[in-house]
Amino acid sequence: MKPAEFRIFLSSTFTDLQPEREHLVKKTFPRIRAKCRERGVEFTEIDLRWGITSEESRSGKVVRICLEEIDRCRPYFIGILGSRYGWVPRLAEYEKDPETLKKYPWLTGYAERKKSIVEIEIAHAALFSDPKNSTFIYEQTSAIDHIPKHDRKPFDELKQTLRLSLPYKQFATEAELGEQVYTDLLALLDRDWPEKKEPTPLETERLAHEAFALNRTQSYIADPQYIERFEAFAASDDAPLILWGKSGLGKSALVAYLTDEYSDRHPEQFIVRHFVGAAAGASSAVDLIRHVMLEIKARYDLPDELPTDDGSFTQEFPAWLAKVRSDEKLILAIDAVNQLSGIGPEMHWLPEFIPTNVRLIISTTPEVPLEQLRKRNWQELEIGPLGYGRRLRISDQFLARYHKHLDPELLEIIADSEKLQSPLFLRTLLEELRVFGVHEAIDSYLANYLAAKDEDELFQKVLERMERDHGAFTVGEVMSAIWASRYGLTETELLEITGLTRLALSEFLIALEFHLMQRSGLYTFFHNYLREAVEFRYLATDDDKKAAHSKLGEYFSKREYSDRRSDEEPWQWQQAENWQRYKSCLTDLELLDTLLDESKRHELIRFWTVLKEHYDLGEIYHEAFTSFERTVNDPPRTADIASRLGDALVAASIYPEAEYLLRYGLDKRRELFGGEDLESAQSMNDLATLFYHTGNFKEAEPLFRKAVEIRENILGKNDPKAAKSLNDLGAILFLQGKFDEAEVCFRTALEMFQGYYKTDHAETADTLSNLGSVLYSRKHYLESVTFFNLATSMFERLYGENYIALVTVLSNLGLCYSESGEYGK
Repeated sequence: MKPAEFRIFLSSTFTDLQPEREHLVKKTFPRIRAKCRERGVEFTEIDLRWGITSEESRSGKVVRICLEEIDRCRPYFIGILGSRYGWVPRLAEYEKDPETLKKYPWLTGYAERKKSIVEIEIAHAALFSDPKNSTFIYEQTSAIDHIPKHDRKPFDELKQTLRLSLPYKQFATEAELGEQVYTDLLALLDRDWPEKKEPTPLETERLAHEAFALNRTQSYIADPQYIERFEAFAASDDAPLILWGKSGLGKSALVAYLTDEYSDRHPEQFIVRHFVGAAAGASSAVDLIRHVMLEIKARYDLPDELPTDDGSFTQEFPAWLAKVRSDEKLILAIDAVNQLSGIGPEMHWLPEFIPTNVRLIISTTPEVPLEQLRKRNWQELEIGPLGYGRRLRISDQFLARYHKHLDPELLEIIADSEKLQSPLFLRTLLEELRVFGVHEAIDSYLANYLAAKDEDELFQKVLERMERDHGAFTVGEVMSAIWASRYGLTETELLEITGLTRLALSEFLIALEFHLMQRSGLYTFFHNYLREAVEFRYLATDDDKKAAHSKLGEYFSKREYSDRRSDEEPWQWQQAENWQRYKSCLTDLELLDTLLDESKRHELIRFWTVLKEHYDLGEIYHEAFTSFERTVNDPPRTADIASRLGDALVAASIYPEAEYLLRYGLDKRRELFGGEDLESAQSMNDLATLFYHTGNFKEAEPLFRKAVEIRENILGKNDPKAAKSLNDLGAILFLQGKFDEAEVCFRTALEMFQGYYKTDHAETADTLSNLGSVLYSRKHYLESVTFFNLATSMFERLYGENYIALVTVLSNLGLCYSESGEYGK
């Protein structure tokens, strides 16, 4: 899967091309970035010598950083040639940083032939390997007459080579260069990320979990017994498998590894992986259920709509698991349920009945989730600490990947240390050894890290080392910003928030690569130990934490309206407990527009739950909408905002203001479009639902009738949405005592649902139960018993015998038997 980041390296001399670089950074790249974001791609330009000193440019370490960044940007590269051939590093410059020549030994020959840094970068990017038509060279024509004599020969030789090897263009002005670069980069974007609709919530979710899994499995060595157990489990019809063990024992890595390997061997297998906390909105039980529902919906191209309130997600989850086709299995892997937010770890959201063709594997630490799961008598697999042999093998293989080897006695020390039974502790130690450059002092360096009594102390040592290498300011600013972010930060955001130079940030992020993970271009922590270490070291007080959140809230408040801003800004003000700014951003209807999307409804309700502790929601949204209507001269958009905001307020039980907005939206749609379209039908349905909740059945009935009529006319009489509206109408009629009409609605809806779904479905079971109720009210007890029994059987097949809705159905069935004199039943 192609990573969702377009990362390009910019190479040129500095002093002679400053206006051109300024134009690219301030005018061209923002245009490309905007195009990229439309496609769910993060654009990052890398310009390591932007504004750095000549002394910094002449360090051998800078050369290594440049070449490493080129590797990270592959295959994308831009080279600009002006009037200077560029700085020519001597061999002594490389020798200042021994790692440079170890990693790039070919630099010795380039030093002997007096090649410039620009030629070195171009050679590394494109001449030594196939750039896949992703490298572009631009020559400034006006600079030709200003090339110094001593630069002309090597410069001419370089240009001749490039003209024959790479796309080579000339420009006269910075504006012309900007247009050429824009055209070329847009072509790359079209080629590698073709234009399509914005990524769906499911696509975004998948990318995040794939990125998490990839990060977890780097250098992972699996225990064969775990592989054998998983293979047997996947092939069986046995009960779900609980995988548990203490924190740091590598459960996430194991889940990622097992499912990766299984997918490689069975590419057509239906596999869903959910790593709690890995994705934006992946921390609650509802987030998890929504992800699984979206995967099932996509797999079978189902028309079924997802619930709009949190309670319905839990209620409908069993029915969605039952939608998995009987002729295939779903491998459902849920990792780290102990990290679920709220009451998620209580596990009430997880059905006790799991269909046999859903092979559920669920991991946790030995905390509340494990206690709750054990009540179900499912299978268990305990993940134990690393034994001596695995510690020895992992240490040797990991370091060998980087052409490093420890003396046998030092390997023995590592293998003998009980602290290193934790895979996280072991890999962190090995990573610290890998980046240590003084082989003669490796014994004392190893002893220093082994002196840490646990992971908390270990990561304090890691931060101390980073501060020595990169400066306390750099480490503190970057780590505090990432800690305060909700979902992580892009490189561009980190640059703007911290004020660091590109060189300083790039060098630090490269060094920190093992401890960070990237999902869709956002940097966040790999694990909680580092987050806790950062909090302890840099954000010790509540005031420190609030200040960090306020800094990010202020930053995002100045960004353009986007999903990115709506994801971060409200949450930052909430964490900072700045309720005035929290209210201001949530009543900015331009910002709220993205949160009103159905996929983010749950998110908005959560924000409102906190907001209404400090403000009257009805009052502030009435004021906000009145201001919006007055200042935005766009009636269709105003009607849309009113309808969507009103519907959301119904979900939040803010009925008076919801009614005003829904009526406004419906009236405006009627005025603009005639009121016979599907959007108007949805508005009618939403307003009728409000009246249903408030007991105003007489006003609800005609709205439901009209919604049914419009949907049947446009969608046809077999569409499930039309059937749902008919079922809703039947419920309103039943509550008013209009039993004959209600029965007709329920029977018609039942016929439509059965014709559409063909097999068992929650909507069908619900309609069967409704029919039983109306027949009971009409004293048709025998027929009522038939429908209640059909509903009971269908609910049990879908959800199992302990499904909560069965309480109502069985109670009603009992009443029917009682009225029929069958007291034993």
